Amino acid sequence: MGVKSSASALLAWPFVVVLAACAPATTGTRVTPGHPPADPAARALDATLSPVYAPDGPGASVIVVKEGRVVFRKAYGLANVELNVPMRPEHVLALASLTKQFTAAGILKLAEDGKLSVNDDITRFLPDYPTHGAAITIEHLLTHTSGLSSLSETSDLRAVAAQEGKLIDVLPDWVKDLPPDAAPGETWAYSNWGYNLLGAIIEQASGLSYGEYLQQRIFAPLGMTHTYYTDRRRLIPARATGYEKQGDAVVNILPSRGRIFHPGGAGGLSSTVDDLATWDAALAGGSVLSKASTDRMFTSYRLKDGTVTNYGYGWDLGTYAGHVVQEHAGGTTGFQSYIVRVPDAQVFVAILSNQASPSAPMQTTAHRVAAIALGQPIVDPAPVAVAPESLERLVGTYRGSDVGTVNIVREGGQLFAQVGGLGKMPLTASGPLTFHSSSVLWSWEFEPGADGRAARVRVRDWKLNDLAERVVPTAPVVRPVVAVDAALLDACAGEYESLNGILVKVVRSGDHLAVTPTAQPGVEVFPVSPTEFVTRDAGVQYSFVADPAGKIGRCLRSAGGGRPVPARRIL
Repeated sequence: MGVKSSASALLAWPFVVVLAACAPATTGTRVTPGHPPADPAARALDATLSPVYAPDGPGASVIVVKEGRVVFRKAYGLANVELNVPMRPEHVLALASLTKQFTAAGILKLAEDGKLSVNDDITRFLPDYPTHGAAITIEHLLTHTSGLSSLSETSDLRAVAAQEGKLIDVLPDWVKDLPPDAAPGETWAYSNWGYNLLGAIIEQASGLSYGEYLQQRIFAPLGMTHTYYTDRRRLIPARATGYEKQGDAVVNILPSRGRIFHPGGAGGLSSTVDDLATWDAALAGGSVLSKASTDRMFTSYRLKDGTVTNYGYGWDLGTYAGHVVQEHAGGTTGFQSYIVRVPDAQVFVAILSNQASPSAPMQTTAHRVAAIALGQPIVDPAPVAVAPESLERLVGTYRGSDVGTVNIVREGGQLFAQVGGLGKMPLTASGPLTFHSSSVLWSWEFEPGADGRAARVRVRDWKLNDLAERVVPTAPVVRPVVAVDAALLDACAGEYESLNGILVKVVRSGDHLAVTPTAQPGVEVFPVSPTEFVTRDAGVQYSFVADPAGKIGRCLRSAGGGRPVPARRIL
């Protein structure tokens, strides 16, 4: 989600698109599992998708629409692995964060009805929400620019777990002690929690539950009969089962303490690719929102300093080969999803999968599919040889605003990039300082510094344009261990629960403490002050905080200089 390029408003499409996409099973090319399509473009699409989803494992449902005609509709793999049920395009799968665009549309419909304004302060509808004095508007939530604490991201796991009433009843509980990370409108930071707040605002402004409102105002009028606001207990016809990977093995997803049952406006919907095609046609044809509202949804927000965020209301915005692209990803336990819209070419792609970790990142797959549909397939640059000593000058750690921390390593004559949860990806040279990664479709352009080593690297894709600066390592600050009274060590011992439902068990171990988070190995921590304890390498710190009565009531864990994550004492 880059922050440099601008986006254009949606172009109006003919009304015939609506009619075509409302009946995807009867138009265009329809192929059955195991049978290759006859059309050359469909064959190229099938060749791109088939290697990603094994026929005997979790799969995916895919639809491609162009100029109002379904040109590709096929399912891969299994909807239920244990029962050997083949995936079909009619199967219902979790949308995860694709839900956000429906939440945004719900807000815009309420604005059209005069029940709210996107410029309203959120306290108009959430009067008890702890904003810590910040003037947060509904638009700030829609655009991920509210400045809300990043720690609230894990709060949704706790606050909406197993709740049956309205979202507003539980929203403030876990975040009341979390001050904002930034002033509203100053920074862009993706926030699931912000969209859960939007779900609560929809409830307050409409007088209906979030799911009821979307059903009455969007799904039913458009004929989206297989789109649901769901939890795992509800019986839904043709719902696919979600799976995860453990090594090479496929495993069932397991509910755990703090797991979301009602994830609200951030990711609570399930649907089919056919219903998503209907939704796309309704957006294009103006049958769900006014043109002014649709334009606003697809216009990139600008921060206070003028920086373009490449995000509208529930949509990422970018470009490919001269085309404006509107897209979004979704991911939750056991499921992944992706939508791509290219409005000027009237191209729409939706992929819904019941596995959390396919063999290729879903964004990569969706981008390759959309490019084929456009008739402008992605062609990886021809590799060139670069001397190992030249590659060595690029090795190092870089940090960007969007890509985060990037570690570039060399193994012989090959560079690899390690980025967050994307793992280790090979970089193929197209020049001495230019590279590309085919697993994640990014280009890498290194810029040399005065010492001959790379000083920064620019990382780009359809929506990303981030300049990551080389990090100059500094020597860690080693704090001396101090003696702490045994009674204080005993006072810190107990069990604590963090915002994401992780239990942290703390026990006294002689003159220090041993800390064991759920499903993680225990570590010894040593006192550097009466209430602060660090690991032997000083990489992780636990701070213990007393309540007004003087009893230790919570602890805060911080690692690598990051923000501390609080956990409340439960035992």
